[in-house]
Amino acid sequence: MDKTLEIELARIRPKVLALAKKFLKASKMVDDPEDIVQDVLLRLWKTSQEGTQIRNAEAWAISITKNSCISLWRKKRGERSQLLPEWLPDGNDASMRVEQCEAQIIVGKAFDRLPSATRRLLQLKATGLSLDEIAIVTGRPKGSIKSSISAARKEMIKTLNIK
Repeated sequence: MDKTLEIELARIRPKVLALAKKFLKASKMVDDPEDIVQDVLLRLWKTSQEGTQIRNAEAWAISITKNSCISLWRKKRGERSQLLPEWLPDGNDASMRVEQCEAQIIVGKAFDRLPSATRRLLQLKATGLSLDEIAIVTGRPKGSIKSSISAARKEMIKTLNIK
């Protein structure tokens, strides 16, 4: 490993660790922040080995840490929501399944009203891809993708009348 990169990773590591700990504590998740730190530093190392020029490694690492934490939170949230019916009392189980099916149909119809390109962006984002990764897949600028996803979310909220 390049000595300058090794020094840079050692300098960045405490900041990434502090951010990961803060996020995990705030979200009440019991995951090990070291896993996030290792993932972020490994991604930084791999990116530099691929020859990609990173102007500000610390800012890059902080952004990747935030994205990793949010992805982890979304994944855990999805796991909990899938387990939710098991925790409901038996009397509410059938009623809750009917409500969930109805809600899925309503959201599906609102989703279908979006342009196909926008739906694709939302689907890629839902799979856990970062904006950078979506930009590579679609060939669109990262800012354009971010704007399209934000506009789609606002449209969905408006369509579903969520306040």
